[in-house]
Amino acid sequence: MIDKNGGFAKLFFMIRNDLFYMFGVLLPAALLLPLLLLALVGGCQESASGQAEARYVVLSPELAEIIAVIEGTNNIVGVTEECAWPAELQAKARVGKFGALDREKIIALQPTLVFASSLEQQAAATELAKLGIPVHTVYPRSIEELLEAVKTVGAALKMPDRAAFVADSLRAELDRIKATPPPGGSPRPKVYLEIYREPLMSVADSSFVGQLIELAGGDNIFSHLERDYSRIRAEDVIRAKPDIMICYSRDSLANIQKRLGWQDIPAVKNNRICFENDLNPDWILRAGPRCVQGAKRLREILYENK
Repeated sequence: MIDKNGGFAKLFFMIRNDLFYMFGVLLPAALLLPLLLLALVGGCQESASGQAEARYVVLSPELAEIIAVIEGTNNIVGVTEECAWPAELQAKARVGKFGALDREKIIALQPTLVFASSLEQQAAATELAKLGIPVHTVYPRSIEELLEAVKTVGAALKMPDRAAFVADSLRAELDRIKATPPPGGSPRPKVYLEIYREPLMSVADSSFVGQLIELAGGDNIFSHLERDYSRIRAEDVIRAKPDIMICYSRDSLANIQKRLGWQDIPAVKNNRICFENDLNPDWILRAGPRCVQGAKRLREILYENK
């Protein structure tokens, strides 16, 4: 790198002296000028290609997907195990799992910036920051926060225009889905989403996936819970009588049908239960750009045969 404060003369004599010590010959100025020009050009190229020298480690699949749609994956050198989309990320070095990070691997990759998410990664982010590694923490928990996250990540990537375009495009698609009226004036179907079986857990309207259900035209049966993702009681599901059940608890259809008192739930009685192979959970549980695909698929499921 050129010493900008030393000027051309300083650089000239530095090269001249270095070559003298290496070869024992004091070269004339005419031969040194081409070397000086190469040094100048090299310094300019290094400065101009600052973006190409960036090295990102991404600890969250949501953030990896955001970076992907902004077209910034070329500079990603490491990701967590959960970062599987797009396919190009599968060739990146692995630095542990979302909740079990390998700090040594992260440090060994010499990142210029680490993208982290959620309170679960706060301790690791603080530790890395103490070591002088910049950490950019983004934790979108709503649709609006996702759209804002696209812009903040884009700013960190030094790609604000592309990020703004992506955020605007996502908003336009989601607004279009939300504005589409139910076919034939159908009532909004009641939806129960199960994320765990033991203990039984579901989602509130305020959660990211709860917002997507409402946006797609459904009526989440748990409008208010203690937390966005919270324990629930089986009797409350039975009482709510959901029309559709989305099961991400890895339970089977046969087991659900055998649950005590669930036989009279419309979703169970009419076999309107969808599983992971019907609706990719990454599309709706992750606050990422593929939520548009999730909202579209949700709507298809909600108004199937209508």
